[in-house]
Amino acid sequence: MSINLKDFLVLTKFKLSFAVTLSSVFSFILVREEISFDIIYPLIGVLLLALGVSALNQYQEYLDDAKMARTKNRPIASGKISPREGLIISLGLILLSYITIFFSLNYVGIIIFTSVIILYNFVYTKTKKTTVYAAVYGAILGVIPPLIGWLAGGGEITDIRFLAIGLFYLVWQIPHFWLLILKYHKQYESAGFNTVANTFGVQRLERITFVWLLLTIICGLFTVALFPIKSNIIFLLIFLLVLYTLYSVFQLRKQHNYLKVFIAINIYITLLMILLSINILL
Repeated sequence: MSINLKDFLVLTKFKLSFAVTLSSVFSFILVREEISFDIIYPLIGVLLLALGVSALNQYQEYLDDAKMARTKNRPIASGKISPREGLIISLGLILLSYITIFFSLNYVGIIIFTSVIILYNFVYTKTKKTTVYAAVYGAILGVIPPLIGWLAGGGEITDIRFLAIGLFYLVWQIPHFWLLILKYHKQYESAGFNTVANTFGVQRLERITFVWLLLTIICGLFTVALFPIKSNIIFLLIFLLVLYTLYSVFQLRKQHNYLKVFIAINIYITLLMILLSINILL
């Protein structure tokens, strides 16, 4: 098996997988209030699992990927990597993730990781063509990485601070997914996907997504309220971040620039969690 680094990174959606992993780091810092070596095993475990399930997803969908301009150049869909090689890589990464998370959370980690695979690769992936509400399953998955970080840091799942973080990531996932649908719905539909844009219509989906974007901003502010801000600079940066995000969201209805808003809402959740993490370490 000879696979170059670029194809491996695309197969495993490394950028997205790394971003997912960061959420576990943020929640670990927020509950532990320090940076500790205890984060290493859960960090590596979450990254390996994210890489593995992403590769498995591409193995499952390579025939559909080949039908869409946005995804036809993915390694398996384009023939750069054979389906068998993609499957071997994905299963190897998943196995390594199980071994790694066991050192941190024991069987609790194994159970959580197994639920991720079931929900993502066998529920979400399989239902994308049959229901327009598959994004709900994806939203639940978005809570898992911060949950791993929180538990690894010694936190309780019933802590109101984690519930706020979990809600933040849960709500953010919906417009995150629907903005991509708005941008690429014609490609999805040509590949046989019954998208939410087809069910609601583009204009109505745009209005619904706008509301979810505002809810995401509110959930972020609720999370901030539970972690006392120690620095005026941090407070100012959060304030400016909220203004930038609000401006970008309100441009959605005027300019219909879905990709621009998609980037803005991702910047919002990432920078907000970074600022909160820096604040807690001060």
